[in-house]
Amino acid sequence: MEVPAKNESATPANRIVLTPPKTSGKPQITVTVLAGPEQGQIFKIARPTTTIGRSNTCEIVVSDPLVSRQHAQIVLGMGGINLKDMGSTNGTTLNGVRVTESPLRNQDVISVGGTRLRFAVEVAKETQDIKNYKIDEIAHKKLLTLYEVGNIVNSVLELKTLLSIIMAMAIKVMQANRGFLLIREKSGEMKPVATHALTPKEAQAPYSQTIVDTVLKERVPVLVLDAAEDIRFSNRDSLKALPLSSVICVPIWERDNIVGVIYVDKAEGTSTFTEEDMYFLSAFANQAAVAITNAKLFDDVRREERLRTSLQRYLSPNLVDDMVNNNSSDMALGGAKKRVSILFCDIRGFTTFTEKEPVETVVSLLNEYFSVMSDVIFANRGTLDKFIGDAIMAIYGAPLESKDSAYECVKSALEMRAKLAQLNEKWKAQNKPQIQVGYGINTGEAIVGNIGSERRMEYTAIGDMVNTASRVEGETESNQIFITEETYKALGNRVTAKKLSPVKLKGKTVVVQIYEVLSLMPKA
Repeated sequence: MEVPAKNESATPANRIVLTPPKTSGKPQITVTVLAGPEQGQIFKIARPTTTIGRSNTCEIVVSDPLVSRQHAQIVLGMGGINLKDMGSTNGTTLNGVRVTESPLRNQDVISVGGTRLRFAVEVAKETQDIKNYKIDEIAHKKLLTLYEVGNIVNSVLELKTLLSIIMAMAIKVMQANRGFLLIREKSGEMKPVATHALTPKEAQAPYSQTIVDTVLKERVPVLVLDAAEDIRFSNRDSLKALPLSSVICVPIWERDNIVGVIYVDKAEGTSTFTEEDMYFLSAFANQAAVAITNAKLFDDVRREERLRTSLQRYLSPNLVDDMVNNNSSDMALGGAKKRVSILFCDIRGFTTFTEKEPVETVVSLLNEYFSVMSDVIFANRGTLDKFIGDAIMAIYGAPLESKDSAYECVKSALEMRAKLAQLNEKWKAQNKPQIQVGYGINTGEAIVGNIGSERRMEYTAIGDMVNTASRVEGETESNQIFITEETYKALGNRVTAKKLSPVKLKGKTVVVQIYEVLSLMPKA
């Protein structure tokens, strides 16, 4: 930033104002009816888009029967002022030449149907009374806008919708051609999240990154009164490419941090922004910041609920709390290699059991059995992978890593066997059938993560070690717990186990050493 000479006053610390406008007068655009039913009428153009046609909704109403209901438009844009035919029946001509869209210049003659209109642009000085009235009217609109933003804080909680509304309100009250709302991402980069412009062409044109960077560096709002002449940005291609009148860019604060900016600009040929506009937009941004913070919090709550709902299907409540609080998972598709222990347990003779018992009895016993076994898995920091018919698959050591997954897995199997004995005693007293279960465990590396499609996924483990655990479980008899050599080594002297003869498992080319678990020492 340039340092002012000694005879100049420095800019106040809370703002940056750059270069005066070229003229003190305000451009006034008029359309005079030269020939036609409304001959002699003069229409003043004050809107960015002015429609000419027979419809009462048009800004310039022409009762000529040869004129379409909505015949043509005069558009004040970034590239100047254009005349645009709206697909009229009889067409639009400019200075005797039929046009679809063409730039307008001072004293051009527009013909629609049998009506001729003169387009004129002049710089007119306003009287003090008119100025005072307009200042009061604009001030009232701005105060009303701040009030409306305050209401939005408590009414709109969907972040994307909120940002769009904020930008639309800023454009309207600032009477700007374009506006950009940029929010800081986690990477620190400012990203446009809401854009409003009068035409698609203007929306695609770039904003000045230099001005945005100035706001972020100086931590103050920036007002550029004459973008074309401003010495600070005179060598910037982005500003050279845009015929701008003036620009305001203000920071959005969250405590002491700038989390975003609001950027608005006006096309050359329109009025320029003022210091009062800059102060208003700063106040507007402060109000918007509260709304954005609330919406972000609401989004975080919704994300947390979605994550919690997904995780609760297969994790214990305490693990869910840990993962949600630490933001440990975003539930996206994909997997990672992890060292885990896998438990399979399967009801013996289930097919015969279902053939003998009524369906209602089978469903009732399975629901009670699965409920009790799930509680045991969760209590030992396990992840309930899935129910496979009458079988259960559980993972230990994922998604939250554990250095002792083998111990937690075997402890679960022992507790599940003890709980099943209690269930069988209860069912026996109720004259219900009893069930017997076999347990197989393996430890090693597997691919663990969300597998499936975007519409249907499940958290699971895949790999050869998972298949081995399933095959080991298939070798068990009623109420036996078999573990592999890998699991046995991971437990060390904490397990009492009986070494069995090596077995050749289905799908394996080599024999696998297995052990039957008898007991487990309590954890120190």
